[in-house]
Amino acid sequence: MKREVKIWVTAMVATVVFFAGSTLPVVQAAGSVSEKDNFYRSVNEKTLETKQIQPTEPAWSWFTEQSLNNTKMLKKELKTIAAKQGTYAKGTPEQKIADLYQCALDTERRNAVAGEHIHQVLAPIQAAATIQELTQSLCDTKKNYGTGAFVDYTADRMPNSLRYAARIVPAGTLLSKYELEKEPSPGAWQDYKAYIAGVLMEAGQTRAEADTGAAAILAMEQRWAPYMLTSEEKNDVAVVNRLYSRKEIESMMPHMNGKKILNSWGIGGEKKVFLADADYLRHIDMEYTDANIKVLKNYAVFRIMNGYAPYAGIKLRDMQRQYIQKRFGIQKSRSDGETANRMVQGLLPYEFGQIYMKDNCTPAMVKDIQTMIGQIRAIYRSRLEKNDWLSPRTKAGAIDKLDSLRVFVGGPATGDKPVIESMPDVIPESAGGDLLGNIIHNAVLTQRQLHELLGTDFDLNKWYAFQPQDVNAAYIPENNSITIPAGILKPPFYSPDATLGMNLGGIGVIIGHEISHAFDPNGSRYDKEGNMKNWWTKKDYTAFQQKAAQFGPYYSKYAVGSGLYENGALVTNEAIADCGGLSVVTEIAAGRESVLRDMYRNFAAIFAEKMTDQLLLQLVQNDPHPIGEARVNGALSATDGFYSAYDIRQGDGMYILPKDRVKLW
Repeated sequence: MKREVKIWVTAMVATVVFFAGSTLPVVQAAGSVSEKDNFYRSVNEKTLETKQIQPTEPAWSWFTEQSLNNTKMLKKELKTIAAKQGTYAKGTPEQKIADLYQCALDTERRNAVAGEHIHQVLAPIQAAATIQELTQSLCDTKKNYGTGAFVDYTADRMPNSLRYAARIVPAGTLLSKYELEKEPSPGAWQDYKAYIAGVLMEAGQTRAEADTGAAAILAMEQRWAPYMLTSEEKNDVAVVNRLYSRKEIESMMPHMNGKKILNSWGIGGEKKVFLADADYLRHIDMEYTDANIKVLKNYAVFRIMNGYAPYAGIKLRDMQRQYIQKRFGIQKSRSDGETANRMVQGLLPYEFGQIYMKDNCTPAMVKDIQTMIGQIRAIYRSRLEKNDWLSPRTKAGAIDKLDSLRVFVGGPATGDKPVIESMPDVIPESAGGDLLGNIIHNAVLTQRQLHELLGTDFDLNKWYAFQPQDVNAAYIPENNSITIPAGILKPPFYSPDATLGMNLGGIGVIIGHEISHAFDPNGSRYDKEGNMKNWWTKKDYTAFQQKAAQFGPYYSKYAVGSGLYENGALVTNEAIADCGGLSVVTEIAAGRESVLRDMYRNFAAIFAEKMTDQLLLQLVQNDPHPIGEARVNGALSATDGFYSAYDIRQGDGMYILPKDRVKLW
């Protein structure tokens, strides 16, 4: 539903404003922007004046603010658990939380032991004298420490069966394709090289060696960049789910010795494996020669140290933090205590999710949302039944898929653990544990869990998307489901005390948005059981594609910053979902002017956001969600009911000719 802004190394006329923690709206006086010309600005004018991006963050939105509220709430629970550290039975959630928190806070121990952990991991790589020795060292590193450098693998459900198969994942660069191809701002490449050089110096190189190595790494990544997937390709399930035979994968890695790598991973019996970006993998392999041994070793060292940096000694940690802050326009580092709090919550999401569920997900809340889902699904069903451009066969398939939609609200049941636990075993300091040691130990365990998935069956009825504390929502095509976590069931998205219009404009639109994803250009390729299967007639699918194609040009006209416009091709699926969700709740509220006006205002309010210029550029280039102003004004201008609710007429900024308004469902 919302963009995921992850900064990690490895995106109110009389107006309604919701303040975090409140249940009722605060009505403000009319602002200077007309709701008829720019509804987003009119509704959010006072909010955008008042709300500030915190110095430790790259952005502000109601999503991020409520996420922070949830994090603060769970921090209190963490502190209570940590106060009894040492009293819990091994393997309990409380033991893992308390002991991991102690490891994260103990900077003295981190400084003392992290360097030795890193040395043990890197020594064989640094000692490699030939490409063959480098490949062997990387195979051993994956087996012994759970980390890779040039190519890795994970597991995914097969497109046309329930079986999990391996997904080959070539190295992901720290900078995006677009940042490598065009410098995003003056000095950005120099900053990146300086960071790489700093890391290489921490690995034992001289300044001159590190500077030369950093320049070579950037140059190599820039040679790879033209062969990386575009953002549009990354969000196309037909591209993402490309399948190849094992022999085909091996043939793409002749220099890396693909056969040896796959054998070392234990991937032997699978006939087909996933690989989205074959050209990129081939071009990584083309660089993998004895002539490039020095830069390849440096690259492996940099990638592994970069991945360990958040958990390593404070010097390496802060080196990474300072680079990230500069890259995204963040003004200040979080305190060590807050960093440890967020880290532990992030590393133990299931454990904290179960804690969050106890006091933040009541049966009444779940029932209320399920009732709303039922109402919205009924509107979709009625629309499909009345549809005048689908054939009876396709219409029946669409209705069957809608009726089969799985619904998950709140969070997973107690004991319904994720298929891969992120930290299954935390070793306390009293038993010799430390932060980076635990990260490495659990990387091996999680890799083992992942490998054990291969060849087993995907469970259609399991909770997969997000944790209960997440402020988000999802449609998962692989099991034809929508997920509404408890974390988003707070103002301004939802409140039992809010008006019908406000709840429809908040969680109602979000529910409708997720259901619409079942019938967007990606979701339309899956059937009711989550198989990638064509259930359309050729004529119907052509008509569908023609209608969907109108959204790209429609959204590309929206300016989102100085010289920046929305990437309509990239945001098409999310735009279709926004317009679909808004259209459906409009039908529920039809004929009730006050409900409609409340609904449209709250829809505009929930997407208020501010961000640094650096993050804005990243999102426009890489994120499939429209930027807030384009998201709100684009969907409203395409919704007929909005025009009557606010008397929008030709000549108003929000007016779009009826023939030019985009519509799908």
